[in-house]
Amino acid sequence: MGKVVILTVDGGGIKGIIPAYFLNELESRLNKSCYELFDMIGGTSTGGIIATGLTSPINGNKPFTAQEVLNIYQNDGTKIFVPQESLIPDNCAQYYGDDGNGNGIEPYLQQQFGQPTLSEAQANMKTLNGRTKHVFTTSYTINSSGNTVPNPVLGQDYGPYLFNWMDASKSSADDYKVWEAARATSAAPTYFPVGDVGGGQNSNSDAQERWVLDGGVMSNNPAIWAVTEAFRTGLATSLSDIVLISLGTGVYTSGAGLVTVDQGDPDPDNGNWGYIPWVASDLDDLSGNENGRGAVVNIITESVQLVSNQQLLALANSGLTYFRLEPNITQAQAQMDNIDPTNIDSLITTASEYLIDNGIGQKTFNAIVAELTALQPTSVSV
Repeated sequence: MGKVVILTVDGGGIKGIIPAYFLNELESRLNKSCYELFDMIGGTSTGGIIATGLTSPINGNKPFTAQEVLNIYQNDGTKIFVPQESLIPDNCAQYYGDDGNGNGIEPYLQQQFGQPTLSEAQANMKTLNGRTKHVFTTSYTINSSGNTVPNPVLGQDYGPYLFNWMDASKSSADDYKVWEAARATSAAPTYFPVGDVGGGQNSNSDAQERWVLDGGVMSNNPAIWAVTEAFRTGLATSLSDIVLISLGTGVYTSGAGLVTVDQGDPDPDNGNWGYIPWVASDLDDLSGNENGRGAVVNIITESVQLVSNQQLLALANSGLTYFRLEPNITQAQAQMDNIDPTNIDSLITTASEYLIDNGIGQKTFNAIVAELTALQPTSVSV
């Protein structure tokens, strides 16, 4: 069995421009598209949009190139983050799923991906003789119908769910449209409405109906999922079979912690916080900056990104080959909906400098290029 080469991409909203930049550089260096380089591609949230974009029939029967994905982040932020109009804004998601007039993340994804299903994307890949055998996006199901469920079943009515090629090819209940897999994985609470996919209504697929949240609520870094999927699909039989390349969307190093004394509001102080301080946005992070959308939300978001990386680093002696690219970013850059052109330019600059700074980014990227060069054109079959 040859090596199983896996790509995973974290969640992070507009910060997806960082891994998109890395992938464009990788395609340029190797003169190959991502679907020719990786046996499996998986992603969470914005990373799930990247994963499906790189592997689904969009340009005729060809997937997006990494450059085309990069163009989306550079040019289409205002088409994805469409502010929702509401008389009580705090009671609604900040951005439209669909405003009813063809605007919002949902119609945008439909326009980009069209109507192919996950199984059709897999079948199309075979016609391209592509290397990619399996694609997944992460999500969390909160309801299977939107109604009361008397005897809820884990995995069906609630819990983690992967939209993926293997299950889609085996069961029509799991054969969602590609745009649904992208919409579901990016249904970030407070940013976008809950995703309602499947069920056969409107332009939805006939797959099982699911009301779903962004996979970032459980696994913003989907790398561990990729390892388990490699075994579940039969692509790998041991960790030593796997080469895993994990791309982050940038880490704000002060964002996962809090100052516990001398906060701006001293009552309550010293960590004795109830509901309002934890959920409000006025607690200070480790750099003394206001936390943003609420301390508990930020900490959960950061933790589900950091834990996976630490777990994989702990497997260093297992035979797993593991690469991680993720630059440090500022608080302003860390906002997943900061689509200001100045911020977008700064994210590209950060990604570019990370690969040429003679530090860990450049060394890791060069090691990835060397590894992938050595492995071409070896592939594995399911």
